[in-house]
Amino acid sequence: MKRDLEDAYIPGCVACQKNKSSTSKPAGPLHSLPVPDSRFSCVAMDFVGPLPEDEGYDYLLTITDRLGADIRLIPCKKDLSAERCATLVFDAWYCENGLPEELISDRDKLFVSTFWRALHKLTGIKVKLSSAFHPQTDGASERTNKTVIQALRYFVDRNQEGWVKALPHVRFCIMNTVNSSTGFSPFQLRLGTSPRVIPPLIPSTMRDDTSAKDVIERIGLIAAEAKDSLLNAKIIQSINASLARSPETPYAVGDSVYLSTSNRRREYMHAGGGRVAKFMPRFDGPYEIIHANPALSSYTLNMPNAGNTFPTFHGVLLRKFTPNDAELFPSHELERPSAVTLDGEEEWLVEAIVDERKGRRGSEYLVRYRGYGAEEDRWLPRKDVEDLEALDVWLAKKPSRRSSCFAHAVVGILASVLAPGYEQPMLLS
Repeated sequence: MKRDLEDAYIPGCVACQKNKSSTSKPAGPLHSLPVPDSRFSCVAMDFVGPLPEDEGYDYLLTITDRLGADIRLIPCKKDLSAERCATLVFDAWYCENGLPEELISDRDKLFVSTFWRALHKLTGIKVKLSSAFHPQTDGASERTNKTVIQALRYFVDRNQEGWVKALPHVRFCIMNTVNSSTGFSPFQLRLGTSPRVIPPLIPSTMRDDTSAKDVIERIGLIAAEAKDSLLNAKIIQSINASLARSPETPYAVGDSVYLSTSNRRREYMHAGGGRVAKFMPRFDGPYEIIHANPALSSYTLNMPNAGNTFPTFHGVLLRKFTPNDAELFPSHELERPSAVTLDGEEEWLVEAIVDERKGRRGSEYLVRYRGYGAEEDRWLPRKDVEDLEALDVWLAKKPSRRSSCFAHAVVGILASVLAPGYEQPMLLS
């Protein structure tokens, strides 16, 4: 019984693999980004928001030097264009620190736009984007964002206004605080010294004979020591992170895996739909791996129905697909029917419509084909399912549509009684 059920039947159950939450530790070691070669050579960018509107701004763009030499806090708007974003980066960073060699960011629509990619190509900047739903890749920006939000809580009013005015003060405090990883404050790495915060209690009588050459050499020594400290901190962080993680399961090209829905459950939940995250499946798929990079725990999946979702994910979001043993449990095997040929074209039978959403060009419906699992579901526009019986069944069982049709009928009856000349509107099926 243990061999047949616990080791074969239950692990191969598709419903169990999709709906049971994982109770094991996150898999895979911590892969830290390499330490930058010099100050301002590698920067990280990210957006914070939406924030309460203040002075016309509702978002915050943060730019962080990964060696810890500078931080820029730039208020902006939600409808920021790629051209305007490039202008902000040019004014706030390039004019102060020059052109970086590498840029780390997430996959915000601005950072993956055609204009932004062309700009990086022209300037020679190497862009490194994080994988989908894995903000740990851009750890420098995430740390900056958390610190900035924490500091702004001390400055904003009860109505949460005044955060734009407080940004210079917050930046000064961060720049003048010693970083635990590098052992220096950003001001020390940037200027070679810390700014004077208060007047000295005892006036200095010593004559400063420091030359410009000495200042440059001191900045170079500070930067070199900061690199060593940052490398040591990354090693310690990797060791500590690995203690709380289980060994990684390496995957290869051609393997099938399930993908966690923890960051995509909002796709299943629609406004007014009465749906809750507790009832959403924990994993979906399986999906085939088409590109594998086990050294970085990064895998690209074949997701034909994913829309605009970037198909590369960290291994911690994946679960190994266990197929059913057809010899032990033949009735548990899902048959895959072939296509039906009608008028010289291949057609697949539709079992049901299982979901609906609003697309850019109207309603779209999630179609499940007969004999196939949820991994083969496809979003189709209404014009492609208009003549399907499955659409009539789906519309008939929607509570909102039944109530609206009932209300429509009541209004028509009352109107015809109260105003005999009133033409009752036709009810849609």
